[in-house]
Amino acid sequence: EMKSAVERSWDQVQALGRGTVAESVAKHLFRLSPASVQLFPTHVRAKYSDWTVDEADFQGAVEQSPALRRLFSKFVNAVGCAVAGLHDVRKLVPMLMQLGERHASYGVKEAHWKILGQALQLTLQDCLKEAYTQEVASAWSTVYGFISSIMIEGFRSAMTFKGGAL
Repeated sequence: EMKSAVERSWDQVQALGRGTVAESVAKHLFRLSPASVQLFPTHVRAKYSDWTVDEADFQGAVEQSPALRRLFSKFVNAVGCAVAGLHDVRKLVPMLMQLGERHASYGVKEAHWKILGQALQLTLQDCLKEAYTQEVASAWSTVYGFISSIMIEGFRSAMTFKGGAL
């Protein structure tokens, strides 16, 4: 079976380890949008911390937070699920809709999806090095556009339901 450019490149990226990829996405996100740090206050990071590090006592830069790395690992995992799910869009679409709906209570704005897409492309570039070709970049742009548009649809329906502002 022929693998798409997205699947082939994702196999390469995953080989580096979810934690490494997650850290790179977080680093790029906070460099592109320093204000995004405010979406991850201590009480949010605390949900992802383990017994070895108390987030309230964590003194390092927020992007080095072990809890944040775990949180961004969930993003990496979701991208992996979406890549795997591209063959079964009937299952993928409801999953992405729900994921978008959940983000309505996180203080996220629609513009964040675009910034996260840029952070993902920069991460792919870092991870793939010379294998990050124009074909790969373009394929990922299409796939991320598809993923994020469905999530935004879910986000909008939840925001409308909440009566919140987009």
